[in-house]
Amino acid sequence: MRSVRDILIKIMNKRLDYIDILKGFSILCIVFIHFEEAVVPSWLKTWIGLFMISTFYFTSGWILGLREENISLKEHLLKRWKSLGVPYLWFSGLILVFDLLLLLFGYYDWMFIGREVYKTLVLRGIDTLWFLPALFFGELIFIYLKNKRSWLLIFGALLFTFVYMYLYGCWTSEYRNLSVLNQIIDAPFYTIRNFMGAWPIVAMGYLFAKDYKRILSCWSHWKIFLLSFVLICVSIYFASFSKLNLGVISHFLPSVLGPLGLLLLAKVVERWRVMRFFVYWGCNSMVLMIVHEAFFHELSKIFDKYVLGYDIFWGERTLVYFVITILLSYPIVWFFNNRARFMLGRK
Repeated sequence: MRSVRDILIKIMNKRLDYIDILKGFSILCIVFIHFEEAVVPSWLKTWIGLFMISTFYFTSGWILGLREENISLKEHLLKRWKSLGVPYLWFSGLILVFDLLLLLFGYYDWMFIGREVYKTLVLRGIDTLWFLPALFFGELIFIYLKNKRSWLLIFGALLFTFVYMYLYGCWTSEYRNLSVLNQIIDAPFYTIRNFMGAWPIVAMGYLFAKDYKRILSCWSHWKIFLLSFVLICVSIYFASFSKLNLGVISHFLPSVLGPLGLLLLAKVVERWRVMRFFVYWGCNSMVLMIVHEAFFHELSKIFDKYVLGYDIFWGERTLVYFVITILLSYPIVWFFNNRARFMLGRK
């Protein structure tokens, strides 16, 4: 017979449809942007690029904010090690095996394999795997600061974060790509940049979640919809059209307002039957995030070049590869959920 504690844990861990809708929409946007080449306007691509990853940081903080109980740093570390750390190790190994197969066919060389191993070791991550350490350590930084309850410490952490992000921004991609040595030097600093960029958005999700019940209980769906529309428009403006150069803040605003507006919109439409599609991919966002870039995107480029004979991966046909990737990901998700749950850190 289950204990009261087990029942409470199950209730606290119950998935919320509107969060999964937002996560599903965001992961599909990530896949779309990675495949799309010269199809959507640049302003839309810029906006999507700012909210699509920060959504997962924001919803992480939102979920923490919905919980009434405090969680210790150790408890959170052990929990997230299973759900983020274990998949990072398993999928890194799986991708490296795939890369070695392409090495045998002459598609990669040993220098490329060495860089992939190095990126794994410094938590830079292969392809989209960088996201898992970023979320893991971003959450830990936030939990540590929240539990300390020191405004001076929080202010110092914010100051350090903005200064680091600014200085790293000065080390532009032009310099990073000058040589392999520059890329090697850059990798651990890029990793830290990911941690620093994650925790403030986790914090904002937490703070907004603390007041969301008051807003949603008093407001009609139309008012919530209008608020979400305004937030989305403002985030698009700051992401793509604003002439103000506010540095890190110009990047931070749409990264928070975009997910918040989309989350409120998801809350309004969560009962729509069509939203089950997004709920499904929200529940399985990790698998799709990893396999689409490491496997399907690379195979699509190989097929496009060596089978179809195109020199450039470009145009409307990239959307065809996007659709095929989503369709082929269904059986892969089934496999991981039913035959390889241990790779996802699940029993």
